[in-house]
Amino acid sequence: MKYIHSVEDFTLENNSAVTLGKFDGIHIGHQKLISIVKEKAKELGLLATTFTFDSIPLSICPQKNQHFISTNSERRTFLENIGIDVEIEYPFTEHFMNTEPEDFIKHIIVDKLRAKVVVVGPDFCFGRGRAGNVDLLRVRGKKYGYETIVVKKERFQDRDISSTYVREELSLGHMETANVLLGRPYSVTGVVCPGKQFGRQMNIPTMNIYPPISKLLPPKGVYVSVTTIDKKSFYGVTNIGTKPTVSDDFMVNVETNLFDYSDDAYGKNIEVQLIHFIRPEMKFASVDALKKQMEKDAQFAKSMFML
Repeated sequence: MKYIHSVEDFTLENNSAVTLGKFDGIHIGHQKLISIVKEKAKELGLLATTFTFDSIPLSICPQKNQHFISTNSERRTFLENIGIDVEIEYPFTEHFMNTEPEDFIKHIIVDKLRAKVVVVGPDFCFGRGRAGNVDLLRVRGKKYGYETIVVKKERFQDRDISSTYVREELSLGHMETANVLLGRPYSVTGVVCPGKQFGRQMNIPTMNIYPPISKLLPPKGVYVSVTTIDKKSFYGVTNIGTKPTVSDDFMVNVETNLFDYSDDAYGKNIEVQLIHFIRPEMKFASVDALKKQMEKDAQFAKSMFML
């Protein structure tokens, strides 16, 4: 996959089928848009392309939620794995924010993206004051020679699927619902870092990753999880939080105990998928009490996996 990041001055080397948006989480609604882009690209010999944004500077939009379901690297990896040819993370500058809708179509969609097919949802808006909409896209498509495909939103539990919906379910720890909306388990990725070895001292070794501040995490607590290391999956239990029983540094980390993994994972990039919320994080009266609860959590997770 070709990756164009933080560059305004580019032109694709071939005509494209493109979908545009923030694509936070790439939920099943986004995936529907992407699947149509891929189909049209294959049919017409076009580049299957996604046009999205880098993070929005707080100096431009201080009110914007700066926590994201997927980090840029997680989004990039997912798009590459599902077969997108080009991902563009366009810089969201004040100049771009004030681009008139007509200029957006001419200079971005037509000149830079060389779009022959544009795939969007019914509420897609663009340009200064979000004044551009799907009707304008359709009308200008006749002038510039691209087809506009407007895709009906996917629904779940009588509600349109959106990134907002996913965030709400994540904030409640409703992993099963969030995972249905995403079409895959919600996950956190990162490089395994050395911890303080408290898990090893209790004979329950763990792996620690530290997600960026921008990563939207579900509530602090313990989760049934599946972790991918070197393209292999392992069952386990994950704690998200600050480990109040054994630490007072208040740094949130993602700490995972795997049931059947004994190799050294330090320095490896792993993906931790959260399957089910077991309980909130809590401070125990002693390390022994913590160990007993961790053993109960592990037994619960094993019963879910029928181990």
